[in-house]
Amino acid sequence: MKKVLLLLLAVMLVGCSGEETEKKKEKDVKKDQETKEAVVKEEKVVPVKFEEVDPESKAAVEKFVKKYNVRANIYIKNPVEGIEIAEIPEPITSELNKEETIFSQILLDTDFKKHKGHYKIDVNYNEDKKIIGYNIFIEGIPATELNEDGGEWAEGIISAMSIADALGLNIDKFDEESDIAFDEEVAYTYTDPNTKTNVTFLFADWDIGKFEIKYDLSK
Repeated sequence: MKKVLLLLLAVMLVGCSGEETEKKKEKDVKKDQETKEAVVKEEKVVPVKFEEVDPESKAAVEKFVKKYNVRANIYIKNPVEGIEIAEIPEPITSELNKEETIFSQILLDTDFKKHKGHYKIDVNYNEDKKIIGYNIFIEGIPATELNEDGGEWAEGIISAMSIADALGLNIDKFDEESDIAFDEEVAYTYTDPNTKTNVTFLFADWDIGKFEIKYDLSK
């Protein structure tokens, strides 16, 4: 009798396993279908032309780009220890793409000129296409491979400071707060005393050479 019960139990387990497998397959198929539908839906989102941006915001971005490029041009003409950063192309022709509840526009996407690395500058708008802030994403070699002066990250850091300068932020305060942020394991935010801009340092992955800085203009 005991053997029979064990056999029945084994059969039931196999049956349940088969049923669970079928349910999992159905769930996976449904998930794949939903993913495909989401991709199709995303592909139907039409990019927004820069000319469609709120006029005041459009003028602000154009002014920012010019001020940033003045700083970049100084480094191009008079490189400090060989450091140069790329200028943002003018006139601005890149389009805005919808990302959840905001529009994001790439102003600059380039590699470091001297070392292995990459950085990207975005400007973000709300759903009314009014500017709300800027982001810079920097990727370089891991922190453990840096020289003592950290020169391998210099182009990304100089670009981030050039954004701060173009926005009228207090550069000394920006530099001071960035040093504090490196010791934080989570996002670190401070408010610039000159402009009331909220600056957030995301340095959680700085040890592998990746970090981000957000400049939030919304008051």
